[in-house]
Amino acid sequence: MTDWPSTTLVRINDEYDREMSDTGAPLDSRFGRYLAQRVHHLDGDARTNPTDFLCWAWSVATPPVMAPGYVRIRPDLKAVRLVHAEADRSLLLEVDVPLQHHLLTREVRPPYTVQQWEEETSYGSHEEPRHHYEPRDERRPALMVSATLRIPAADWKLHQPGDWTQLEELLVDDAKNAVTVAVDHINHAAGPQIAALLGNEGGQW
Repeated sequence: MTDWPSTTLVRINDEYDREMSDTGAPLDSRFGRYLAQRVHHLDGDARTNPTDFLCWAWSVATPPVMAPGYVRIRPDLKAVRLVHAEADRSLLLEVDVPLQHHLLTREVRPPYTVQQWEEETSYGSHEEPRHHYEPRDERRPALMVSATLRIPAADWKLHQPGDWTQLEELLVDDAKNAVTVAVDHINHAAGPQIAALLGNEGGQW
């Protein structure tokens, strides 16, 4: 049985976060250290705006800033981003998905022999989602296909950050609450769509 159900794209790893803290104290947090180092990127109204605050906290909680992240992304996905829409700065979810050629319809599969994404094979059961890597053999042609699923998220109910400017621990709590709420939204909104893309319906779209 896989540790990653087909509709689970992201999850929180708070236990590891506290294990990797500097002091092991109850309020100490590896995520908190990264937040403190980047709090100057959060200015003015963004400190209390739920969307701005979440986008900032999410960018800190995920690779490449935190690796491994406070938010873990399923290994077979390349990225899960929360960003602002260019038109009105509303919230958008973007999920980058590497695609194996067999998921494509025959009409659009490569008409010649070519390498594709390689899957990590050194750990876990065959049911575990696996990291995808560019082919190691650079002497042969390769065609790596990816898709980006974009979902409007303007109607999500987000965590409302409070006034944490006088007490750093409140910043950490707000950031953890914000990304935890977002994880639930992401798995609910995008999980079934990614499962359909990669599962039995793959190649039918």
